[in-house]
Amino acid sequence: MPPDPVDLVLPSPLDRGAVLAMLDERLELAHGRPRTSDRTLLDSFDGRLRAEGLRAERPAGRGAPLELHEAGAPARRAEVPRAKRHLAQELPPGAVRDRLAPVLEDRALLPAVRVRSALQPLAVVDGDGKTVVRLEIEHPELVATGGERTALAARLSLRPVLGYDRAYARALTVLRDELGLEPAPRPLYDEAVEAAGGRPGGVATTVATELPAGTRTDAAAALMLGRLVDVAESNVPGALEDLDPEFLHDLRVSIRRARSVLRELRGIHDSRARARLRDELKWAQGLTGPVRDLDVQLLEWPELVGDLPLDRATELEPLRAVLERRRGRERTKLRRGLRSERFAAVMRAWRSLADAPPVPEGDEERPNAAKPIEAVAGERIAKVLARMLRDGARLDAAGPPEALHDLRKRGKELRYLLELFGSVFPERAVTPLVDGLKDLQKVLGRFQDRAVQVETLRELRHDLAAEPEGPAALIALGPVLDALLAEQAAARGEFDERFAAFGRAAARKRVAKAFGGQR
Repeated sequence: MPPDPVDLVLPSPLDRGAVLAMLDERLELAHGRPRTSDRTLLDSFDGRLRAEGLRAERPAGRGAPLELHEAGAPARRAEVPRAKRHLAQELPPGAVRDRLAPVLEDRALLPAVRVRSALQPLAVVDGDGKTVVRLEIEHPELVATGGERTALAARLSLRPVLGYDRAYARALTVLRDELGLEPAPRPLYDEAVEAAGGRPGGVATTVATELPAGTRTDAAAALMLGRLVDVAESNVPGALEDLDPEFLHDLRVSIRRARSVLRELRGIHDSRARARLRDELKWAQGLTGPVRDLDVQLLEWPELVGDLPLDRATELEPLRAVLERRRGRERTKLRRGLRSERFAAVMRAWRSLADAPPVPEGDEERPNAAKPIEAVAGERIAKVLARMLRDGARLDAAGPPEALHDLRKRGKELRYLLELFGSVFPERAVTPLVDGLKDLQKVLGRFQDRAVQVETLRELRHDLAAEPEGPAALIALGPVLDALLAEQAAARGEFDERFAAFGRAAARKRVAKAFGGQR
């Protein structure tokens, strides 16, 4: 296996000429032609490429391809029109799309920073003049949006040549031991993003954190509400620009989780402020719902038509056009709502409640504030769990779909409590419950998603009939609706088994002990 490439940091006072003189004294070098590189570095909002060991670049200049770099693999390139974002499904078929699709999923590849570098290619050569190690001196600068430049640390990169591992090791020894060059503490991408005020690892959408046992409930709630409003605020710009569907999804999840904190942890906030914020968060969640539902419809379009003959799938294209037009109308409403003073007031009230000072001891109106979070959250977990087990056991094959939907919502409440505050309980009690909930919610989610899809598609039949090719699309839609209803029925058929497994996990003694005697 070839050795890994290495980046070494060059002393800051040295210019290109001084560095060349220093290297020429100790290594037999061939000099390449100096050049300038001006490129934009890209990643997803949550840093998926960096986490996967990938680097995406877009060199400046008309027609420059999108480049994807990965250690141990040749560079992949794709001719992609310039855009504010790139979704995997929008990339042309080929190596870049194949590599990025499972990494990005529904996230977009976004410009992160622009870096302009002065480069000096070099090669360590042997007695026959053959290249045995590739070197490159780089003096990079961060280029801000307004054109301002910030110098970044100069680097010397070493890249091995196949079959010359010993020469590579010797060159590295000379550079590190004789010249005292140290490995770069972080990749150029990280340094550039930090210099631009960003986060190299992307913006996290999770809020789980370790809470010490005995943490006051008002402090625990404030911490979680603060983390959740941070997530919400960070996703609003991407939702407004429609960069990818996950911005809106993560905004909705943060709102739902905040509503759950307010609903389940009672007796710790001012009752009027809590009630107002709950109402306004409910409004905000309703504001985001229609576009999210249509996003799901369009994201699942390949699956919707995947099993159809090609001619039938083609006949359904007018339906996709109708869905996209409706999404456009709903997005107009969403943007108006997200830019409204009402939404801004919701975010201010959310932040204000998260930043509220600790409740004084003995406050009769907020009796749970000073209690340890494990006591308050444990009681709520036990009660929600008991209600889930009771309601789920009452369901039968003839039960109304609304009952399954209600059970799914209750499961979300329980899961949010466990995810946000589970760190104060034994892991061996929390893990089986969370795992069981995930399995159960997959079935309940599939049941509900298919119900929403069927309802939405049936509502669109009138609009579809007015399309030029609408009648043929309506005929093709019939088997699709039948397939969706069959999938919904299959999910309902799986429910009993998944619920029984969840019930067995909930009945374990360690679960009962952790959450206040719940059986």
